[in-house]
Amino acid sequence: MKRTTSFFGGLFLVAFVLGSFSSCKKCTVAEEDSNTGIIVQDVIIYPQVGYLANVTGVHITGNNLYADEFLVSWDGGVTKVPVDWTSYDILANPMTINCKASFVRDVEYNNAASIVNYVVTATTCSSCENERFVENFVLVPKIANGYSVYTDQTINKN
Repeated sequence: MKRTTSFFGGLFLVAFVLGSFSSCKKCTVAEEDSNTGIIVQDVIIYPQVGYLANVTGVHITGNNLYADEFLVSWDGGVTKVPVDWTSYDILANPMTINCKASFVRDVEYNNAASIVNYVVTATTCSSCENERFVENFVLVPKIANGYSVYTDQTINKN
Protein backbone atom coordinates (compact mmCIF):
# COMPACT_ATOMS: atom_id res chain seq x y z
CA MET A 1 0.00 0.00 0.00
CA LYS A 2 2.79 2.41 0.82
CA ARG A 3 4.37 1.71 -2.54
CA THR A 4 1.11 2.61 -4.37
CA THR A 5 0.71 5.92 -2.50
CA SER A 6 4.31 6.80 -3.20
CA PHE A 7 3.87 5.88 -6.89
CA PHE A 8 0.74 8.06 -7.29
CA GLY A 9 2.36 10.93 -5.36
CA GLY A 10 5.38 10.78 -7.66
CA LEU A 11 3.12 10.57 -10.73
CA PHE A 12 1.18 13.63 -9.53
CA LEU A 13 4.42 15.56 -8.99
CA VAL A 14 5.69 14.70 -12.47
CA ALA A 15 2.33 15.68 -14.04
CA PHE A 16 2.36 18.99 -12.12
CA VAL A 17 5.89 19.86 -13.23
CA LEU A 18 5.18 18.96 -16.87
CA GLY A 19 1.92 20.91 -16.77
CA SER A 20 3.74 23.95 -15.43
CA PHE A 21 6.15 23.94 -18.37
CA SER A 22 3.48 23.34 -21.00
CA SER A 23 0.89 25.82 -19.73
CA CYS A 24 0.50 29.12 -21.53
CA LYS A 25 3.09 31.74 -20.76
CA LYS A 26 1.90 34.36 -18.31
CA CYS A 27 2.55 37.89 -19.41
CA THR A 28 4.28 40.25 -17.04
CA VAL A 29 4.85 43.93 -17.60
CA ALA A 30 6.28 46.52 -15.23
CA GLU A 31 3.81 47.67 -12.58
CA GLU A 32 4.78 51.32 -13.03
CA ASP A 33 5.63 53.43 -16.03
CA SER A 34 8.94 55.24 -16.26
CA ASN A 35 9.52 58.84 -17.39
CA THR A 36 13.05 60.03 -18.16
CA GLY A 37 14.87 62.95 -19.73
CA ILE A 38 13.32 66.39 -19.39
CA ILE A 39 9.85 65.08 -18.48
CA VAL A 40 8.54 66.81 -15.36
CA GLN A 41 8.18 64.15 -12.67
CA ASP A 42 5.36 63.63 -10.16
CA VAL A 43 2.68 65.49 -12.11
CA ILE A 44 -0.57 64.03 -13.42
CA ILE A 45 -2.06 65.41 -16.63
CA TYR A 46 -5.84 65.47 -16.97
CA PRO A 47 -7.17 66.06 -20.48
CA GLN A 48 -10.78 67.16 -20.15
CA VAL A 49 -11.89 65.34 -23.31
CA GLY A 50 -10.63 62.18 -24.98
CA TYR A 51 -8.54 61.74 -28.09
CA LEU A 52 -7.03 65.23 -27.97
CA ALA A 53 -3.74 63.93 -29.38
CA ASN A 54 -5.54 63.27 -32.66
CA VAL A 55 -6.65 66.90 -32.78
CA THR A 56 -3.83 68.84 -31.16
CA GLY A 57 -0.79 67.02 -32.56
CA VAL A 58 2.21 66.14 -30.50
CA HIS A 59 3.24 69.56 -29.14
CA ILE A 60 0.66 71.44 -27.14
CA THR A 61 1.36 75.01 -26.07
CA GLY A 62 -0.73 77.76 -24.54
CA ASN A 63 -1.51 79.02 -28.07
CA ASN A 64 -3.17 75.74 -28.99
CA LEU A 65 -6.92 75.84 -29.56
CA TYR A 66 -7.37 73.08 -26.94
CA ALA A 67 -4.92 74.39 -24.33
CA ASP A 68 -7.79 75.05 -21.90
CA GLU A 69 -8.75 71.36 -22.06
CA PHE A 70 -5.82 70.34 -19.83
CA LEU A 71 -5.45 70.38 -16.06
CA VAL A 72 -2.50 69.14 -14.00
CA SER A 73 -2.11 67.90 -10.46
CA TRP A 74 1.05 68.32 -8.44
CA ASP A 75 -0.29 66.48 -5.38
CA GLY A 76 -1.29 63.07 -6.68
CA GLY A 77 -4.70 64.12 -7.96
CA VAL A 78 -6.05 65.86 -4.86
CA THR A 79 -6.21 69.24 -6.61
CA LYS A 80 -6.28 70.02 -10.33
CA VAL A 81 -5.11 73.34 -11.75
CA PRO A 82 -4.69 74.80 -15.23
CA VAL A 83 -1.32 74.32 -16.93
CA ASP A 84 1.10 77.24 -16.53
CA TRP A 85 1.76 77.60 -20.26
CA THR A 86 4.45 80.24 -19.64
CA SER A 87 6.61 77.55 -18.00
CA TYR A 88 5.46 74.26 -19.53
CA ASP A 89 4.37 72.50 -22.70
CA ILE A 90 2.64 69.15 -23.12
CA LEU A 91 3.83 66.52 -25.58
CA ALA A 92 1.84 63.55 -26.85
CA ASN A 93 2.98 60.34 -28.50
CA PRO A 94 -0.28 58.44 -29.17
CA MET A 95 -0.34 54.72 -29.85
CA THR A 96 -2.69 51.77 -29.91
CA ILE A 97 -1.48 48.90 -27.74
CA ASN A 98 -2.79 45.67 -26.31
CA CYS A 99 -4.82 45.93 -23.12
CA LYS A 100 -2.04 45.34 -20.58
CA ALA A 101 1.09 47.44 -21.02
CA SER A 102 3.83 49.43 -19.34
CA PHE A 103 5.56 52.47 -20.82
CA VAL A 104 9.02 54.00 -20.77
CA ARG A 105 8.74 57.60 -21.95
CA ASP A 106 11.82 59.67 -22.70
CA VAL A 107 12.11 63.25 -23.92
CA GLU A 108 15.53 64.63 -24.85
CA TYR A 109 16.85 67.86 -26.38
CA ASN A 110 19.18 67.77 -29.36
CA ASN A 111 20.36 71.37 -29.16
CA ALA A 112 22.73 71.06 -32.12
CA ALA A 113 19.79 70.22 -34.42
CA SER A 114 17.13 72.27 -32.56
CA ILE A 115 15.10 69.11 -32.04
CA VAL A 116 13.19 67.59 -29.14
CA ASN A 117 12.85 63.80 -29.40
CA TYR A 118 9.99 62.05 -27.60
CA VAL A 119 10.40 58.27 -27.60
CA VAL A 120 7.95 55.80 -26.05
CA THR A 121 8.76 52.13 -25.56
CA ALA A 122 5.72 50.07 -24.63
CA THR A 123 5.86 46.50 -23.36
CA THR A 124 2.57 44.71 -23.82
CA CYS A 125 1.11 41.23 -23.66
CA SER A 126 0.56 39.46 -26.96
CA SER A 127 -2.05 37.31 -25.20
CA CYS A 128 -4.19 40.41 -24.59
CA GLU A 129 -6.55 40.75 -27.51
CA ASN A 130 -8.35 43.97 -26.60
CA GLU A 131 -6.65 47.10 -27.86
CA ARG A 132 -6.66 50.53 -26.27
CA PHE A 133 -5.57 53.99 -27.36
CA VAL A 134 -3.01 55.77 -25.17
CA GLU A 135 -2.08 59.39 -25.78
CA ASN A 136 1.09 59.36 -23.63
CA PHE A 137 0.81 62.98 -22.51
CA VAL A 138 3.86 64.33 -20.66
CA LEU A 139 4.62 67.73 -19.17
CA VAL A 140 7.96 69.27 -20.15
CA PRO A 141 9.65 72.60 -19.52
CA LYS A 142 8.69 75.21 -22.14
CA ILE A 143 10.31 74.31 -25.46
CA ALA A 144 12.20 77.16 -27.07
CA ASN A 145 10.90 78.73 -30.27
CA GLY A 146 12.45 77.24 -33.38
CA TYR A 147 12.66 73.69 -32.02
CA SER A 148 10.90 70.84 -33.82
CA VAL A 149 9.35 67.94 -31.91
CA TYR A 150 9.79 64.42 -33.26
CA THR A 151 8.24 61.26 -31.90
CA ASP A 152 9.20 57.61 -32.17
CA GLN A 153 7.77 54.51 -30.58
CA THR A 154 8.50 50.84 -30.12
CA ILE A 155 6.05 48.16 -28.99
CA ASN A 156 7.56 45.03 -27.47
CA LYS A 157 5.17 42.10 -27.08
CA ASN A 158 5.68 39.52 -24.34
